[in-house]
Amino acid sequence: MSMETTVYKLEDIFDNYDYLRKPLSSMERESFKGEYPYYGAQGIIDYVQEYRCNGEYMLIAEDGENLMSRSQPIALIANGKFWVNNHAHIVRTNELANMRYTCYALNHLDITGFVTGSAQPKLSQGNLNKIKLAFPPIVVQERIVEILSAYDNLIEINNKRIKVLEQMAENLYKEWFVRFRFPGYENEEFENGIPKGWKYCTVESFSVVLQRGISPNYDDEGDLTVISQKCIRQNIMDIKEARGQTKAFKPELNLVDGDTVICSTGTGTLGRIGQVYGNYPNTTFDSHVTLVRAKAPIGKHFLYWTLKEMQPWFMNMGIGSTNQQELYRSTIKNAKALKPRDEIIDHFEKIVEPIHTRIVLLINNQENLIKQRDYLLPRLMSGKLEV
Repeated sequence: MSMETTVYKLEDIFDNYDYLRKPLSSMERESFKGEYPYYGAQGIIDYVQEYRCNGEYMLIAEDGENLMSRSQPIALIANGKFWVNNHAHIVRTNELANMRYTCYALNHLDITGFVTGSAQPKLSQGNLNKIKLAFPPIVVQERIVEILSAYDNLIEINNKRIKVLEQMAENLYKEWFVRFRFPGYENEEFENGIPKGWKYCTVESFSVVLQRGISPNYDDEGDLTVISQKCIRQNIMDIKEARGQTKAFKPELNLVDGDTVICSTGTGTLGRIGQVYGNYPNTTFDSHVTLVRAKAPIGKHFLYWTLKEMQPWFMNMGIGSTNQQELYRSTIKNAKALKPRDEIIDHFEKIVEPIHTRIVLLINNQENLIKQRDYLLPRLMSGKLEV
Protein backbone atom coordinates (compact mmCIF):
# COMPACT_ATOMS: atom_id res chain seq x y z
CA MET A 1 0.00 0.00 0.00
CA SER A 2 1.15 3.55 -0.71
CA MET A 3 2.78 5.54 2.10
CA GLU A 4 2.23 8.91 0.41
CA THR A 5 1.11 11.28 3.13
CA THR A 6 -0.83 14.50 3.59
CA VAL A 7 0.07 16.95 6.35
CA TYR A 8 -2.77 18.44 8.40
CA LYS A 9 -2.89 20.74 11.39
CA LEU A 10 -4.83 19.10 14.20
CA GLU A 11 -7.40 21.89 14.04
CA ASP A 12 -8.29 20.57 10.56
CA ILE A 13 -9.18 17.12 11.88
CA PHE A 14 -10.43 17.75 15.45
CA ASP A 15 -13.83 18.42 16.97
CA ASN A 16 -13.43 19.59 20.54
CA TYR A 17 -15.63 18.44 23.45
CA ASP A 18 -14.02 20.23 26.39
CA TYR A 19 -17.45 21.14 27.79
CA LEU A 20 -17.68 17.50 28.95
CA ARG A 21 -14.82 18.00 31.42
CA LYS A 22 -15.52 18.41 35.13
CA PRO A 23 -13.10 17.79 38.02
CA LEU A 24 -13.88 15.98 41.25
CA SER A 25 -11.84 16.52 44.41
CA SER A 26 -10.08 13.60 46.11
CA MET A 27 -12.65 13.61 48.89
CA GLU A 28 -15.52 13.70 46.39
CA ARG A 29 -14.06 10.69 44.61
CA GLU A 30 -13.72 8.78 47.86
CA SER A 31 -17.45 9.23 48.54
CA PHE A 32 -18.33 8.71 44.87
CA LYS A 33 -16.75 5.29 44.26
CA GLY A 34 -18.31 3.29 41.46
CA GLU A 35 -17.73 1.42 38.21
CA TYR A 36 -17.03 4.21 35.69
CA PRO A 37 -13.41 5.23 34.93
CA TYR A 38 -12.38 8.73 36.04
CA TYR A 39 -9.67 10.06 33.70
CA GLY A 40 -7.03 12.71 34.19
CA ALA A 41 -4.02 13.78 32.14
CA GLN A 42 -2.21 10.49 32.84
CA GLY A 43 -5.14 8.13 32.32
CA ILE A 44 -7.53 6.46 34.76
CA ILE A 45 -7.04 7.76 38.28
CA ASP A 46 -10.20 6.46 39.95
CA TYR A 47 -13.62 4.87 39.43
CA VAL A 48 -16.83 6.80 40.17
CA GLN A 49 -20.59 6.28 40.29
CA GLU A 50 -21.62 8.37 37.27
CA TYR A 51 -20.35 9.29 33.79
CA ARG A 52 -20.34 12.37 31.53
CA CYS A 53 -19.00 10.83 28.30
CA ASN A 54 -20.50 7.91 26.42
CA GLY A 55 -18.72 6.60 23.32
CA GLU A 56 -15.20 6.69 21.89
CA TYR A 57 -13.10 9.83 22.39
CA MET A 58 -9.43 10.74 22.40
CA LEU A 59 -8.11 12.32 25.60
CA ILE A 60 -4.99 14.49 25.30
CA ALA A 61 -3.09 15.81 28.31
CA GLU A 62 -3.56 19.56 28.81
CA ASP A 63 -1.14 19.70 31.71
CA GLY A 64 0.87 17.27 33.80
CA GLU A 65 4.26 15.64 33.93
CA ASN A 66 3.70 13.36 30.94
CA LEU A 67 3.85 16.39 28.60
CA MET A 68 7.60 16.54 29.23
CA SER A 69 8.24 12.80 29.48
CA ARG A 70 8.78 10.66 26.38
CA SER A 71 8.11 7.52 28.47
CA GLN A 72 4.47 8.46 29.16
CA PRO A 73 1.83 8.84 26.41
CA ILE A 74 0.11 12.23 26.09
CA ALA A 75 -2.94 10.80 24.32
CA LEU A 76 -5.20 7.82 24.87
CA ILE A 77 -8.49 6.43 23.61
CA ALA A 78 -11.36 6.20 26.10
CA ASN A 79 -14.33 4.13 25.06
CA GLY A 80 -17.64 3.48 26.79
CA LYS A 81 -18.98 5.42 29.75
CA PHE A 82 -16.51 7.52 31.73
CA TRP A 83 -15.78 10.83 33.49
CA VAL A 84 -12.92 13.26 32.66
CA ASN A 85 -11.43 15.95 34.88
CA ASN A 86 -10.21 19.32 33.57
CA HIS A 87 -6.63 18.22 32.86
CA ALA A 88 -7.28 16.45 29.55
CA HIS A 89 -8.70 17.72 26.25
CA ILE A 90 -11.58 15.64 24.85
CA VAL A 91 -11.61 15.37 21.05
CA ARG A 92 -12.80 13.33 18.08
CA THR A 93 -11.42 13.24 14.53
CA ASN A 94 -13.31 13.81 11.28
CA GLU A 95 -13.22 11.70 8.09
CA LEU A 96 -9.67 12.81 7.25
CA ALA A 97 -8.08 10.83 10.06
CA ASN A 98 -8.54 7.62 11.99
CA MET A 99 -8.79 8.60 15.67
CA ARG A 100 -6.68 5.71 16.90
CA TYR A 101 -4.00 6.35 14.26
CA THR A 102 -3.92 9.99 15.37
CA CYS A 103 -3.48 8.86 18.97
CA TYR A 104 -0.53 6.63 18.07
CA ALA A 105 1.02 9.39 15.96
CA LEU A 106 0.71 11.98 18.73
CA ASN A 107 2.35 9.68 21.24
CA HIS A 108 5.22 9.13 18.79
CA LEU A 109 5.71 12.89 18.25
CA ASP A 110 7.98 15.24 20.22
CA ILE A 111 5.49 17.94 21.27
CA THR A 112 7.73 19.83 23.71
CA GLY A 113 7.88 22.84 21.37
CA PHE A 114 4.13 23.32 21.84
CA VAL A 115 4.23 23.03 25.65
CA THR A 116 4.47 26.17 27.78
CA GLY A 117 5.75 26.43 31.34
CA SER A 118 8.43 24.31 33.01
CA ALA A 119 7.31 23.97 36.61
CA GLN A 120 3.73 23.38 35.42
CA PRO A 121 3.79 22.26 31.76
CA LYS A 122 0.67 23.06 29.74
CA LEU A 123 -0.55 22.17 26.27
CA SER A 124 -3.25 24.75 25.51
CA GLN A 125 -6.06 24.15 23.04
CA GLY A 126 -4.53 26.79 20.76
CA ASN A 127 -1.11 25.15 20.72
CA LEU A 128 -2.62 21.69 20.33
CA ASN A 129 -4.44 22.86 17.21
CA LYS A 130 -1.17 24.08 15.65
CA ILE A 131 0.50 20.66 15.76
CA LYS A 132 1.00 19.12 12.33
CA LEU A 133 0.90 15.40 11.54
CA ALA A 134 1.46 13.47 8.32
CA PHE A 135 -1.39 11.11 7.45
CA PRO A 136 -1.20 8.28 4.90
CA PRO A 137 -4.37 7.24 3.08
CA ILE A 138 -7.14 6.25 5.47
CA VAL A 139 -6.93 2.58 4.47
CA VAL A 140 -3.25 2.55 5.46
CA GLN A 141 -4.06 4.28 8.76
CA GLU A 142 -6.65 1.61 9.50
CA ARG A 143 -4.22 -1.23 8.74
CA ILE A 144 -1.56 0.24 11.03
CA VAL A 145 -4.17 0.65 13.76
CA GLU A 146 -5.24 -2.97 13.29
CA ILE A 147 -1.68 -4.20 13.87
CA LEU A 148 -0.97 -2.00 16.89
CA SER A 149 -4.42 -2.53 18.41
CA ALA A 150 -3.76 -6.27 18.65
CA TYR A 151 -1.10 -5.41 21.25
CA ASP A 152 -3.29 -2.83 22.96
CA ASN A 153 -6.15 -5.30 23.26
CA LEU A 154 -3.90 -7.75 25.07
CA ILE A 155 -2.61 -4.95 27.29
CA GLU A 156 -6.19 -3.92 28.13
CA ILE A 157 -7.15 -7.50 28.96
CA ASN A 158 -4.20 -7.67 31.35
CA ASN A 159 -5.19 -4.33 32.89
CA LYS A 160 -8.68 -5.65 33.57
CA ARG A 161 -7.29 -8.83 35.10
CA ILE A 162 -5.01 -6.79 37.35
CA LYS A 163 -7.93 -4.59 38.42
CA VAL A 164 -10.07 -7.64 39.26
CA LEU A 165 -7.26 -9.17 41.31
CA GLU A 166 -6.68 -5.89 43.17
CA GLN A 167 -10.39 -5.67 43.90
CA MET A 168 -10.41 -9.22 45.25
CA ALA A 169 -7.65 -8.39 47.74
CA GLU A 170 -9.32 -5.12 48.78
CA ASN A 171 -12.73 -6.75 49.21
CA LEU A 172 -11.22 -9.48 51.37
CA TYR A 173 -9.47 -6.89 53.56
CA LYS A 174 -12.66 -4.89 54.05
CA GLU A 175 -14.74 -8.00 54.72
CA TRP A 176 -12.36 -9.24 57.41
CA PHE A 177 -10.96 -6.08 58.99
CA VAL A 178 -13.61 -3.39 58.42
CA ARG A 179 -16.85 -5.40 58.58
CA PHE A 180 -15.27 -8.01 60.92
CA ARG A 181 -16.59 -10.96 58.92
CA PHE A 182 -13.40 -12.98 59.13
CA PRO A 183 -13.37 -16.79 59.43
CA GLY A 184 -15.00 -17.77 62.72
CA TYR A 185 -16.38 -14.31 63.47
CA GLU A 186 -19.74 -15.84 64.46
CA ASN A 187 -18.12 -17.24 67.62
CA GLU A 188 -16.10 -14.15 68.51
CA GLU A 189 -16.55 -12.00 71.59
CA PHE A 190 -16.51 -8.24 70.97
CA GLU A 191 -15.29 -5.54 73.34
CA ASN A 192 -15.81 -1.84 72.63
CA GLY A 193 -16.93 -2.65 69.09
CA ILE A 194 -13.88 -4.74 68.08
CA PRO A 195 -13.10 -8.46 68.42
CA LYS A 196 -11.56 -9.50 71.71
CA GLY A 197 -7.76 -9.62 71.47
CA TRP A 198 -7.61 -6.96 68.76
CA LYS A 199 -6.14 -3.56 69.63
CA TYR A 200 -5.22 -0.19 68.16
CA CYS A 201 -1.49 0.33 67.61
CA THR A 202 0.68 2.93 65.90
CA VAL A 203 1.77 2.42 62.30
CA GLU A 204 5.33 2.66 63.62
CA SER A 205 4.79 -0.53 65.63
CA PHE A 206 3.80 -2.31 62.41
CA SER A 207 6.99 -1.26 60.60
CA VAL A 208 10.62 -2.31 60.45
CA VAL A 209 11.40 0.63 58.13
CA LEU A 210 9.45 3.90 58.08
CA GLN A 211 11.58 6.52 56.39
CA ARG A 212 11.75 9.28 53.78
CA GLY A 213 14.06 8.70 50.84
CA ILE A 214 17.26 10.25 49.53
CA SER A 215 18.08 13.44 47.64
CA PRO A 216 19.38 11.74 44.49
CA ASN A 217 22.19 12.70 42.13
CA TYR A 218 20.24 12.37 38.88
CA ASP A 219 22.15 10.89 35.96
CA ASP A 220 20.41 9.13 33.07
CA GLU A 221 23.54 7.00 32.66
CA GLY A 222 23.69 6.13 36.37
CA ASP A 223 23.53 2.48 37.37
CA LEU A 224 21.22 3.19 40.32
CA THR A 225 17.49 3.98 40.07
CA VAL A 226 15.19 6.22 42.09
CA ILE A 227 11.40 6.47 42.11
CA SER A 228 9.43 9.64 42.81
CA GLN A 229 5.79 10.55 43.39
CA LYS A 230 5.26 10.25 39.63
CA CYS A 231 5.58 6.49 40.09
CA ILE A 232 2.70 6.37 42.59
CA ARG A 233 -0.25 7.39 40.45
CA GLN A 234 -2.36 4.32 41.21
CA ASN A 235 -2.32 1.40 43.65
CA ILE A 236 0.63 -0.26 41.94
CA MET A 237 3.98 1.54 41.89
CA ASP A 238 4.92 2.17 38.25
CA ILE A 239 8.64 1.88 37.58
CA LYS A 240 8.44 3.48 34.10
CA GLU A 241 8.83 7.01 35.49
CA ALA A 242 11.87 6.11 37.64
CA ARG A 243 15.14 7.88 36.84
CA GLY A 244 18.80 6.96 36.84
CA GLN A 245 21.02 8.35 39.59
CA THR A 246 24.44 7.81 41.20
CA LYS A 247 24.04 8.48 44.93
CA ALA A 248 24.67 5.43 47.13
CA PHE A 249 22.02 4.46 49.66
CA LYS A 250 21.67 2.10 52.60
CA PRO A 251 20.63 -1.47 51.74
CA GLU A 252 17.41 -1.19 53.74
CA LEU A 253 16.29 1.65 51.43
CA ASN A 254 16.29 -0.61 48.37
CA LEU A 255 12.68 -1.28 47.42
CA VAL A 256 11.52 -4.87 47.80
CA ASP A 257 8.39 -6.71 46.73
CA GLY A 258 5.37 -5.78 48.84
CA ASP A 259 6.74 -2.49 50.24
CA THR A 260 4.26 0.35 50.76
CA VAL A 261 5.20 3.81 49.42
CA ILE A 262 3.40 7.06 50.27
CA CYS A 263 3.50 10.41 48.43
CA SER A 264 4.57 12.87 51.11
CA THR A 265 5.05 16.29 49.45
CA GLY A 266 2.95 18.69 47.40
CA THR A 267 -0.71 18.92 46.53
CA GLY A 268 -2.94 16.62 44.53
CA THR A 269 -0.75 13.58 45.20
CA LEU A 270 -0.17 14.07 48.93
CA GLY A 271 -1.10 10.94 50.89
CA ARG A 272 -1.46 8.73 47.82
CA ILE A 273 -0.45 5.17 48.61
CA GLY A 274 0.98 2.44 46.39
CA GLN A 275 2.52 -0.98 46.71
CA VAL A 276 5.67 -2.36 45.09
CA TYR A 277 5.02 -5.39 42.88
CA GLY A 278 8.20 -7.32 42.12
CA ASN A 279 11.81 -6.79 43.14
CA TYR A 280 13.90 -3.94 41.74
CA PRO A 281 17.65 -4.23 42.43
CA ASN A 282 19.54 -0.97 42.97
CA THR A 283 16.29 0.98 43.25
CA THR A 284 15.39 3.41 46.02
CA PHE A 285 12.98 6.34 46.53
CA ASP A 286 13.43 10.10 46.77
CA SER A 287 12.83 12.46 49.68
CA HIS A 288 9.23 13.18 48.63
CA VAL A 289 8.26 9.55 49.25
CA THR A 290 7.92 7.65 52.52
CA LEU A 291 8.63 3.92 52.63
CA VAL A 292 6.74 1.74 55.11
CA ARG A 293 7.97 -1.87 55.36
CA ALA A 294 6.14 -4.45 57.45
CA LYS A 295 7.66 -5.93 60.61
CA ALA A 296 6.77 -9.53 61.51
CA PRO A 297 4.23 -10.75 62.44
CA ILE A 298 2.51 -7.93 60.50
CA GLY A 299 2.19 -9.07 56.88
CA LYS A 300 3.22 -6.80 54.00
CA HIS A 301 -0.20 -7.11 52.35
CA PHE A 302 -2.10 -6.50 55.56
CA LEU A 303 0.03 -3.39 56.18
CA TYR A 304 -0.51 -2.08 52.64
CA TRP A 305 -4.30 -2.49 52.69
CA THR A 306 -4.47 -1.03 56.20
CA LEU A 307 -2.64 2.11 55.03
CA LYS A 308 -4.70 2.17 51.83
CA GLU A 309 -7.87 2.22 53.95
CA MET A 310 -6.37 5.24 55.77
CA GLN A 311 -5.49 7.08 52.54
CA PRO A 312 -8.34 9.68 52.75
CA TRP A 313 -7.13 10.62 56.23
CA PHE A 314 -3.49 10.93 55.10
CA MET A 315 -4.59 13.15 52.19
CA ASN A 316 -5.96 15.67 54.67
CA MET A 317 -2.99 15.66 57.05
CA GLY A 318 -0.65 17.87 55.05
CA ILE A 319 1.08 20.73 56.88
CA GLY A 320 2.41 23.88 55.26
CA SER A 321 1.46 26.25 52.46
CA THR A 322 -1.15 25.23 49.90
CA ASN A 323 1.40 24.58 47.16
CA GLN A 324 4.00 22.80 49.28
CA GLN A 325 2.32 20.71 51.93
CA GLU A 326 4.19 17.94 53.73
CA LEU A 327 2.92 14.68 55.14
CA TYR A 328 5.44 14.29 57.92
CA ARG A 329 6.96 10.99 58.89
CA SER A 330 5.79 11.59 62.45
CA THR A 331 2.19 11.89 61.25
CA ILE A 332 2.40 8.51 59.52
CA LYS A 333 4.21 6.69 62.31
CA ASN A 334 1.87 7.97 65.06
CA ALA A 335 -1.32 7.16 63.14
CA LYS A 336 -3.39 4.47 64.85
CA ALA A 337 -4.53 1.30 63.09
CA LEU A 338 -6.33 -1.81 64.26
CA LYS A 339 -4.14 -4.88 64.85
CA PRO A 340 -5.95 -8.23 64.70
CA ARG A 341 -4.63 -11.38 66.29
CA ASP A 342 -1.52 -12.80 64.59
CA GLU A 343 -3.18 -15.95 63.28
CA ILE A 344 -5.83 -13.92 61.41
CA ILE A 345 -3.17 -11.72 59.80
CA ASP A 346 -1.25 -14.84 58.78
CA HIS A 347 -4.40 -16.37 57.26
CA PHE A 348 -5.02 -13.17 55.28
CA GLU A 349 -1.42 -13.13 53.97
CA LYS A 350 -1.63 -16.73 52.75
CA ILE A 351 -4.73 -15.89 50.70
CA VAL A 352 -3.49 -12.58 49.29
CA GLU A 353 0.09 -13.59 48.44
CA PRO A 354 -0.92 -15.72 45.39
CA ILE A 355 -3.07 -12.80 44.18
CA HIS A 356 -0.06 -10.50 44.50
CA THR A 357 2.18 -12.98 42.67
CA ARG A 358 -0.32 -13.27 39.82
CA ILE A 359 -0.37 -9.46 39.45
CA VAL A 360 3.45 -9.42 39.26
CA LEU A 361 3.34 -11.92 36.38
CA LEU A 362 0.73 -9.83 34.56
CA ILE A 363 2.79 -6.65 35.03
CA ASN A 364 5.85 -8.37 33.54
CA ASN A 365 3.74 -9.53 30.60
CA GLN A 366 2.48 -5.97 30.16
CA GLU A 367 6.00 -4.60 29.96
CA ASN A 368 6.93 -7.09 27.24
CA LEU A 369 3.82 -6.28 25.18
CA ILE A 370 4.46 -2.53 25.46
CA LYS A 371 8.09 -2.94 24.34
CA GLN A 372 7.02 -4.97 21.31
CA ARG A 373 4.31 -2.47 20.34
CA ASP A 374 6.60 0.53 20.78
CA TYR A 375 9.28 -1.16 18.67
CA LEU A 376 6.81 -1.64 15.80
CA LEU A 377 5.10 1.76 15.99
CA PRO A 378 7.76 4.06 14.42
CA ARG A 379 8.63 1.48 11.77
CA LEU A 380 5.01 1.16 10.68
CA MET A 381 4.45 4.91 10.58
CA SER A 382 7.63 5.61 8.64
CA GLY A 383 6.84 2.95 6.05
CA LYS A 384 9.92 0.86 6.94
CA LEU A 385 7.54 -2.05 7.58
CA GLU A 386 4.97 -2.71 4.90
CA VAL A 387 1.33 -2.87 5.90
